[in-house]
Amino acid sequence: MSAASLQQGIAIPQKLARLPGWIILLIWTAAVLLPLYILVVSCFKTTAEIYDNRLGLPQSFAFDNFVRAWTRADLGHNFINSLIVTGGAVVLTIVVSAMAAYPLSRYKLGWNGIMLGLFLSGIMLPIRLASVELFTLMRNLGLLDSLTGLILVYSAIRIPFAVFIFANFMRVLPSELDEAARMDGAGETRILFQIVLPMVKPAVSIVAIFTAIAVWNDFFFPLIFIFDDRYKTVPLAISVFVGQFRTDWGLVFASLAISMAPILIMYCLLARQIREGVGAGGGMK
Repeated sequence: MSAASLQQGIAIPQKLARLPGWIILLIWTAAVLLPLYILVVSCFKTTAEIYDNRLGLPQSFAFDNFVRAWTRADLGHNFINSLIVTGGAVVLTIVVSAMAAYPLSRYKLGWNGIMLGLFLSGIMLPIRLASVELFTLMRNLGLLDSLTGLILVYSAIRIPFAVFIFANFMRVLPSELDEAARMDGAGETRILFQIVLPMVKPAVSIVAIFTAIAVWNDFFFPLIFIFDDRYKTVPLAISVFVGQFRTDWGLVFASLAISMAPILIMYCLLARQIREGVGAGGGMK
């Protein structure tokens, strides 16, 4: 038997061994893409078309639903509110969690493990169970009906996860970087923000995209903390299209598509950094 025939005989069982994995990936891809397809085609349909033909293409690709969704719910103003809350929460979460993760990962202190364990416990706590106490705290601080209050709440919720991510990435950086910077007269703040953070850009991207997705799509906390229409976010604005007796599903799908656009754009911009971060994280100890 020739070497080529032997290699071909070995390659066939290897391909068959990968077949179940490919089947699972195809099923998963279909499960993800089907809802997106339904969302996109439903944006251009009337409510009657959606009920009559859920999976079919619309009769015409008119943008009437998008125009009505933008004007009727005042999505432009709500978009600004959501951008302020999401951007503020992302920046505050990155800054605070990086400052917390830096000593936990770069200094050899006896209580590092305890402190990191306390941060990790924050990931497991269901914060919504404490919504009554949180509402009372926000009222006493005068932060109800304010975008600042939402930013602080979201940042506090996301910081434990962000500290865990940053600590794992910072831990593998060589300590010689810090020592060389200190010899050059750099302080700890400069070392963190000018040396360490630029070297863990994948971690920054992971924290940013996960925080942005969680904050942008959240409906619960704006519902209980915001009462003034001036401060409503996009998820609250979309809820006006869902009625008790009649729902204009064309407007609902169009408004959902509009609300997805910023997150999709952000993910596309950070996709490479996220892939690098996942690959780097897989090799961490």
